[in-house]
Amino acid sequence: MDHVLRITLPKIRWGLLYGVILCNARVMGEFGAVSVVSGHIRGVTNTMPLQVEILYNEYDFVAAFAVASLLAILAILTLIAKTLVEWRSRSAIR
Repeated sequence: MDHVLRITLPKIRWGLLYGVILCNARVMGEFGAVSVVSGHIRGVTNTMPLQVEILYNEYDFVAAFAVASLLAILAILTLIAKTLVEWRSRSAIR
């Protein structure tokens, strides 16, 4: 097991981190699958995009805007992290 951590993990580090970032981006924006597959059970199967929809449908526009703004900030942070990982992986290859 030790050889896996010393040999394999350093070689796949950037790809693994990039995959985690892309999965995070996918999860933050997921709407349809959660709404359809999970049954849209309020308070149990909820994501931020679904919460924005719930708040908007309840005419709570201020709260919907606040959650949407937080989601946008998280998306921007994810893009920054993605850019940094791409930059670091390119410089590590050279």
